Amino acid sequence: MTFRFPRPVSPAFTRLLCAQGLSQLGVGFHLAAFPLLVSTLTTDPLVVATTALASVVPGIVLALPVGAWVDRAHRGRLMVGSDLSCAAVLLALSVLVLTGHIHLWMLIGAAVLLGCAEFVFGVSAYALLPNLVSPTQLPRANSLLSVVGQTGAGILGPALGAISFGLARWLPFAVNTATYLGSAVTIATFVAGSDTRAHTSAEPHRTGRRELFAGLTYLRSHRPIRALVVLPAVAGFFGWMPEATFVLFVREHLGIDAAGFGVLLGATTIGAVVGGLLTGPLVKRMGTVRTLCVTYIVYGMLLIPVGVVRNPVVLGVLFFVQGLPLIACNATVRSLQQRTIPSDLLGRVGAVNRLAYSAITPLGLAAGGFIAMWLGYPAVWIIAGCGFLAAFLFNLPAIRSLNATD
Repeated sequence: MTFRFPRPVSPAFTRLLCAQGLSQLGVGFHLAAFPLLVSTLTTDPLVVATTALASVVPGIVLALPVGAWVDRAHRGRLMVGSDLSCAAVLLALSVLVLTGHIHLWMLIGAAVLLGCAEFVFGVSAYALLPNLVSPTQLPRANSLLSVVGQTGAGILGPALGAISFGLARWLPFAVNTATYLGSAVTIATFVAGSDTRAHTSAEPHRTGRRELFAGLTYLRSHRPIRALVVLPAVAGFFGWMPEATFVLFVREHLGIDAAGFGVLLGATTIGAVVGGLLTGPLVKRMGTVRTLCVTYIVYGMLLIPVGVVRNPVVLGVLFFVQGLPLIACNATVRSLQQRTIPSDLLGRVGAVNRLAYSAITPLGLAAGGFIAMWLGYPAVWIIAGCGFLAAFLFNLPAIRSLNATD
């Protein structure tokens, strides 16, 4: 298979990709600077954990109403409004830090507001993407969005955010304000004057509880789509288990120093970026469903040997290879959802999808901590790999039925 660097999918998608790059770079600044700022105000672990949790809660509490809103509103305008809201919050935060009037309750409030706006943006972008590219281009488009997100929020942003925080505590938040404004302007250039609402069916407008729970009702009656929501959530439970004690696994169990920890941490991210660039050609050759199956199996199998390998170099290679299927796993699932779910339900089903994943992630982290305490760090990886594969095999019959539409 000859790899060619991906060309733009469509002009509107290219602008969305640029907006994603800007906003995710800012998110990376925020991910590094926010906990650093919290640590200057308190060393209480419970308070620090509360500020981290504050940004997750809105997505769990508001998932169903946000999904219904996205399915009835102009999705592109919701994205612009979300970016502008984030910019306003971060501008206020920058001023408060600069003037020395920042307090913990303000940080918690800012985290909640940012969590709300980012959740609306994420669901809107998920539902809007099928309007910008053809069904066959969805895997490539989703993988490119993930690559840009990983590069900005996972590699460049945190490093630059930590450096800028060292120069001036307000600086990373000011930069993040600018990136959100840039994202809003970029998105506005292709949604202005266009109707980015769902392509609604002849079904009459529903209100109240029925409208709110329409996504859950759809999932209950469509087994293959339900499997595409259950699989990433349950597999994510096992996939997140090693993350809870990863730093202890590396530092205490393997005896690797802080620099080595950083290298191992970065190896998976770099592998994910490389794998994301290869996702489009891979799907073109194998098909979306088969690519999903192969990448899930490979990722699950690669979790297991980490529990028995102790050589740092071998581990680094293993983590890099482990990262290769990560973006493809997510891109294929999202693409099958977006291609199969009716347009006027994408927001609600997408919100349920994000709700399931957000709710189960902390459970996976907690389970990983308990297993490490009872059985040791290597057992976490072995159990995680076996559980990940079991989750895939359980949902495989339903997913294979999607082959007819591939």
